Amino acid sequence: MQRAPGAGRPSALTLLEVLVTVAVVSLLVAVLAPVIARNIEDARVARAKNEVQVIAAAVGAFYKDTGHWPSMDAGGVYGGVTTLVGSNAEAAMGPGCTPGPDPGNPVDALGWRSDASRPEVDYLRNHLLENRPKGVAAYPTSGPQAWRGPYLDSVPNDPWNTPYLVNIAATDDASGIDKGFVLSAGPNGRVETPFAGGRASSVSGDDIGTVFFLR
Repeated sequence: MQRAPGAGRPSALTLLEVLVTVAVVSLLVAVLAPVIARNIEDARVARAKNEVQVIAAAVGAFYKDTGHWPSMDAGGVYGGVTTLVGSNAEAAMGPGCTPGPDPGNPVDALGWRSDASRPEVDYLRNHLLENRPKGVAAYPTSGPQAWRGPYLDSVPNDPWNTPYLVNIAATDDASGIDKGFVLSAGPNGRVETPFAGGRASSVSGDDIGTVFFLR
């Protein structure tokens, strides 16, 4: 028997069926996209919270080994470096930060520094991954107070690709409590936590950070 033309072939979708399918898919995307985006952002915040704790623990381990905070400058003087940055933070944080007295260093008004070309700023890796403060000096590697690093496996940027900041300017506080601050600028990439002469004890805005104390 000869099959009739077109018999046995699946029929094509009608225009109405196509429109209904597109409408359903669009509705699902509209409903699910914000949920997915929120879950992704929550995961980033959780990662940043974990990483600031890991960095703070590494700084604490450094202190217990050496008897000093990671603040040696290129001349071997302790306390010369007051801020450590994960990488070249100035370009990453500059445009969105609160303007300060020095337009080239906009986080200065908040008590932070981010330009590693300054004498009081150095890279985090030079103290916790490698023993070469400011790329020149070195902590003692023998004796009871020796550098026994590395104290970190790596120095990542935060989940929004902004460098972490470690402020150790208050490590000789008159109250007798040594403390430091590890900070992520958070989702908006802007440092909003004032360090106010080293007396800050909590984060501001959407910053993510931790204060660590050693008596």
